[in-house]
Amino acid sequence: MDSNVSAFQTHHPFIGTVVPGQKLGRRIGFPTANLDMSENSLDNGVYGVVVNLHETIYLGVMNIGVKPTIGADTKRTTEIHLLCFEGDLYGEALTCTPLFKIREEKKFESLDQLTNQIRKDVSIAERGFKLIGYCGS
Repeated sequence: MDSNVSAFQTHHPFIGTVVPGQKLGRRIGFPTANLDMSENSLDNGVYGVVVNLHETIYLGVMNIGVKPTIGADTKRTTEIHLLCFEGDLYGEALTCTPLFKIREEKKFESLDQLTNQIRKDVSIAERGFKLIGYCGS
């Protein structure tokens, strides 16, 4: 496996409903589905995930945490950038299965640095998906 990715020993799917967020991901080129969830047992960080939406499987990059670069709120959130997806997901229930962890949550000095890191995260996730046999939607 890629040295930047750590595999889980168990993969526990969870379901969350997409709710409106700050739309920052969309503004920086990585729109996210913000999930309304009561509980998520995963540690804060960035993960490669598989998402089931209406029996269609998508690959994605998920962030769980308090968004320290934004600093707008300290509420723990779960948001997923779906690869190769365009459309409106508000109100949809997504079933998400984490496959591997990419990195810990980190505070960046600027939105440009955050955007560059998200590009790297997507690239790492795509390599990780290929290594474990996922080709995408």
